[in-house]
Amino acid sequence: MAKHARSWLLVGLVGLLVACGGGGGGNSAKGVEAGPPPSGSPVPPPEPELPNPSPYREAEKLLAYITDVTFNDNDQAVVQFQLTDGKGIAITDLTADDVRFVISKLEGSPLGNLTGTWQSYANSIAEPEVGTGTRQRLQAGWDWGGEFTNNGNGTYTYRYATSLTDLPQDILEQAAVEGLNLDYEPDRTHRVSIQFDNAPGKANPNYDWVPSTNATDGIFTMDIAATDNCNRCHDPLAIHGGGRREIKYCVTCHNTGSTDPDSTNTVDMKVMIHKIHRGANLPSVEAGGEYVIYGYKNSKHDYSNLQYPQDIRNCVNCHVGTGTVGDRKDLVLTSQGDNWAEYPTAAACGSCHDDKLGPDDHIGSKPDDSGCASCHSEGGRAGSVQDSHRMLVQEAREAFEAK
Repeated sequence: MAKHARSWLLVGLVGLLVACGGGGGGNSAKGVEAGPPPSGSPVPPPEPELPNPSPYREAEKLLAYITDVTFNDNDQAVVQFQLTDGKGIAITDLTADDVRFVISKLEGSPLGNLTGTWQSYANSIAEPEVGTGTRQRLQAGWDWGGEFTNNGNGTYTYRYATSLTDLPQDILEQAAVEGLNLDYEPDRTHRVSIQFDNAPGKANPNYDWVPSTNATDGIFTMDIAATDNCNRCHDPLAIHGGGRREIKYCVTCHNTGSTDPDSTNTVDMKVMIHKIHRGANLPSVEAGGEYVIYGYKNSKHDYSNLQYPQDIRNCVNCHVGTGTVGDRKDLVLTSQGDNWAEYPTAAACGSCHDDKLGPDDHIGSKPDDSGCASCHSEGGRAGSVQDSHRMLVQEAREAFEAK
């Protein structure tokens, strides 16, 4: 079996915060309205101008748009995109060494198309080298070695090397060990994303569509947290050397299909980011444990002493929808921004409350997340998730100041 070295640097910054419902859900909690429907892919701008092509490696700003994605007869994705500088002038000297391409599918949950999680098709096998881990684990990555075509006018084509129906056998075997499904499912929503390197400007364009119908509008997708909300603290959000700036790009790798083999911790977004932010106040850390992730060249990132600078219950500061926004006018709403209140899950909620998932804390067996909201909802045994995260002192202060 071929072994592949870890191909990407895990998060080394305190960043991001994603919704509690990203990986599954229960029945919709009472008292919370659904968010707005997800929007389709952005309409691309006109063809780039070509008076004097802008040098890529000098571009302070990049405007990148994925205009179309299709599959050839070998089930390899073919992506078309265009690239300009901040003035709309075509960039014509981009090379294959300057870009990375990922592709993933959106899997459902016990509630079908209410919540979901991304699963990458491009993966490698990482071996434990330091830490406490003892077995290899799958990690998401990017496609490489495909056919890159520069059309000379600011538009480009990339044909993936990866055939979604002919993945490497060692990857499929490892996925089976971990209970992951890497089958090509053309009726599910898919996402292609691009990362641009070797230039001062950064961009992470994404394209969501359903391959079987080529639909981009009115499809099931996941939009939990807006990057603009993250950038209220992290300005800008810039991970893995600064080239990864968008939450929609981050989740294509940071999902349930990626695990750090050295610490044995998942790097799934909803788990990892909640744990990073709670840091020193995690119950497991207060009990004497640690929360660490090993990254590039086996560097150890220890978040056990991290102190979050506000109330950890302030969930809406990062992910918010129409049902939870209240009077806040400074936040960007997303279509699934209310999931943390509507669809509680063991993985997301247990990432902060990591001492509450044992048999002594719940009645009966819990095979999946479909029943969580039967208790964790308005009128339920445990009460609503939103009420459980109210900050009463802050609410009283704000009410007093408003008078």
